[in-house]
Amino acid sequence: MEDLDKLPEFKGPETLANTVCDYLENAILDGRLEAGTRLIERDLAEKFNVSRPPIREAIRQLNTEGLVEIVPRKGAVVARISAKDVEEIYGVKVLIEGYAAREAAKKITEPGLRKLKSLIDKMAVQIEKGNVSRYVKLAEEFHDLINKAAGNDKLYEIYKRLSKQIICHKINYLSVSRGLRRSFEEHKELLETLAQRDPDRVESCITQHIKYAQEVLTMRIKRSEKRNRSENQN
Repeated sequence: MEDLDKLPEFKGPETLANTVCDYLENAILDGRLEAGTRLIERDLAEKFNVSRPPIREAIRQLNTEGLVEIVPRKGAVVARISAKDVEEIYGVKVLIEGYAAREAAKKITEPGLRKLKSLIDKMAVQIEKGNVSRYVKLAEEFHDLINKAAGNDKLYEIYKRLSKQIICHKINYLSVSRGLRRSFEEHKELLETLAQRDPDRVESCITQHIKYAQEVLTMRIKRSEKRNRSENQN
């Protein structure tokens, strides 16, 4: 738990579980709590200087969101992601984000397009700095705006939940400069097709973008799984 510094401020008993949940979620998403890290109630309660019930409730919420899993004889751990998980998550993402992109092409406003352009400019700066983590967060904001522009609240809820389960893993495959550059070019193309109000091209762009991300992430996870199996056998 050494990485859990700058602890949150608790404003009242009724917010304890939500505050702890938000803090742990952010720590997972930005990589401070890595996959497989155990979340021990006693240690977290001492760290946050709170009782164990809000810690337990926070872990339950994170488990519901798919960020934490309960492992026999180990308890709560930050969820790992398998190649099968990626296949299933991206299989749903390509459907809902393809539909969202089509709707966004019809509904997005000029201020919305300007926000996307601003994000593209910020992403370019992070590429030059080599700041992959910050780039990923900006890219997520980009997709978030597109999915919001679709105007479908239920779709947006599903999109957010799926995105949380994979965002911390995107940093791994985008750490390769070629993947980062390709991602950036695909985001620029998405903006261009949205500005042209072309639903078919926007859907095609987002589909290719998501499928490429799935392909690269799956490849890296399979390599990692193979390496872990080899280490366990030795």
